[in-house]
Amino acid sequence: STSLYFVVNDTFYDKMLPKAHLPEGVYAGGMRTFMEKYPEVASRYYGKAAPTGKDGIVALNTMLAQDGFVVYVPEGVVVERPIQLVNIFRSDVDTMANRRILVIMEPRSEAKLLVCDHSIDDVKFLATQVVEIFAGEGAFFDYYDLEESSMSTTRFASVHVKQEAGSNVLVNGITLNNGLTRNNYYIELNGEQAEATLCGMSILDKEQQLDTYSHITHAVPHCTSNELFKNVLDDHAVGAFSGRILVKEDAQKTAAYQTNRNLCATREARMYSKPQLEIYADDVKCTHGATVGMMDNEAILYMRQRGLSLQQARSLQIEGFVDDIVLRCPLDAVREALVGAVAEKLEKM
Repeated sequence: STSLYFVVNDTFYDKMLPKAHLPEGVYAGGMRTFMEKYPEVASRYYGKAAPTGKDGIVALNTMLAQDGFVVYVPEGVVVERPIQLVNIFRSDVDTMANRRILVIMEPRSEAKLLVCDHSIDDVKFLATQVVEIFAGEGAFFDYYDLEESSMSTTRFASVHVKQEAGSNVLVNGITLNNGLTRNNYYIELNGEQAEATLCGMSILDKEQQLDTYSHITHAVPHCTSNELFKNVLDDHAVGAFSGRILVKEDAQKTAAYQTNRNLCATREARMYSKPQLEIYADDVKCTHGATVGMMDNEAILYMRQRGLSLQQARSLQIEGFVDDIVLRCPLDAVREALVGAVAEKLEKM
């Protein structure tokens, strides 16, 4: 149900391409080939959303990246079939990879991209990943990031989004298996009537760690942003969330909402949350909040009295807690795959 592409470590794998053809003018493939085919477009966008002067990881990635993946959709073109990219880590020795993804959505274009991370071999992996998304006027774009790597994988990823007037961008990050992960999200609403939805969830156990940072900038009036992150932490897992919404002085009539909900399944799990609002306009609707709680023992007892085992009752409670993130995906096939991945993770816990 998707157009499937692969990146092995940090190199685009061109020996297995999807049989389904994309609409005329659409490019999905390796970054080196794209730069040779569209040098003017590449120079106009590459590195323009992710500044190297403010983030050392972005600077390192920009310096070392040898290849990457590009999605380019011309003006007015709608890509019905979702595009899927599978990042595969495989090596006989400890390995570092520097991945790069560039998405260019010209005015009134539409597309969806699902990125899945997997680690195959039992060695240490270190990944830096920089994603740049440009949404032109009236463009619609959905970006899903599913991390199912391993305990020996460390990932530093950043997503940079620039939106023009009337554009609509959804960013959804899901972490189910990892070692140590830092996810940075930067979204700039630079055109009126732009709308951004930023959400994510994680289910962590053992010694897994996830650190999430978000920064949404409302630079112009009449824009909307919705932000929701949920985390489930079991065993000795550690989570952190730091989110900031910046409303600039001229950004009147802004609507911005930020929420962080967390569930600690054990007393040893740790969650640190810091939601923030920075507002310089006086005609806005902005809210933020965070909660950290334990499992609902009364609900678990209620389910056990009706024949469910302790594991089934805990799993149902966790599934209900994260469902609103998983079910945000409008694609039936992708949503079913995410539901199955969450169920598999809960069985292993």
